[in-house]
Amino acid sequence: MDRPIALIIEDDRDVVTLFRHVLDLAGYQTEIILHGQAAVRRLSDAEQPEPDVILLGLILPEVSGTEILHLIRSNERLKDKPVIVITAESNAARNLEDQAELVLLKPVNIEQLSTLVKRLHPVEKLADESPTDEITGLFNHSFFTSLLDYALARSKQVGFGHFSVLLADLDQFKKIEEQLGTEYSRLLLQDTARALKRVLRPTDTIARLEGAQFAILIEEVTNWDIPLYIANRVLERLTSTMEGKFIQSRSHVGVVLCDAGYFSVDEILKDVKVALSLAKAEGHGGYKFYARDEFNNAYDIDLISSLQNGQVMGQTPIKKREIVVKPAGADSSLPAHMQP
Repeated sequence: MDRPIALIIEDDRDVVTLFRHVLDLAGYQTEIILHGQAAVRRLSDAEQPEPDVILLGLILPEVSGTEILHLIRSNERLKDKPVIVITAESNAARNLEDQAELVLLKPVNIEQLSTLVKRLHPVEKLADESPTDEITGLFNHSFFTSLLDYALARSKQVGFGHFSVLLADLDQFKKIEEQLGTEYSRLLLQDTARALKRVLRPTDTIARLEGAQFAILIEEVTNWDIPLYIANRVLERLTSTMEGKFIQSRSHVGVVLCDAGYFSVDEILKDVKVALSLAKAEGHGGYKFYARDEFNNAYDIDLISSLQNGQVMGQTPIKKREIVVKPAGADSSLPAHMQP
């Protein structure tokens, strides 16, 4: 049986991510549209599958949500589709109550949204599905995937260029857990999470995926330096955390540069896992940078020769500039505008 389709028409990152997270757990296939004009084209195309529910923000580029709502109600195919309007304006909410299935005032929390989704498509225990990891308090795998989905949609639709994903890993974590116990490993994960949050900027997002793997999303990457600096800072902080506990464990980071060339979040996660595997294969702790060329072929980038020329297999995805690739343990202080 095909999954029901939820069309999310909104450009607010937090709202889109929260809706996508809960709808995915509820069994919906989600489609994200960030521009008003793109939403008009999608809704007007009779060959596209009809959405089962539409979540609509009012403040959109090019065409307002109010105009889109009028379009939906005047379209014979769509007029009976449930539309949930999201707005921060109470006056607008009152004016649209007779045209929308429901009007939600921002900020929307996960409990409200879970209740709403259950009404539309009943599922068990949806409200218990938190976006955070119970051990570390960081975002969990599902919510991070939603954030990544938004970043990819934004790159494709708005042309915001590149973003980067880092995957950090504590070596031999399972052995540490076996030797020192579950409670100690939980405390280690919590300490590691706090340490990593301190080296990131407010705009960076971190999540715990599984075991001792931590994923970091860096949005709006304007040059290679940013993910490389952050990868080095992450390595240094992981190393110092382990040494402070007298644990002999190497740390590794996989780095992948992403743009609209990626087709799915799964592809991105697959590539960053490959990057992490390449870092581990070298056996001494460190990071590996991985990217795709214009033919969508993936390559392990030689950081010294390729990145200093700003090249990926003859392509220049980001403008050429001089950078310094620093070895592990070197000073990796970020320039002032990149500071966490």
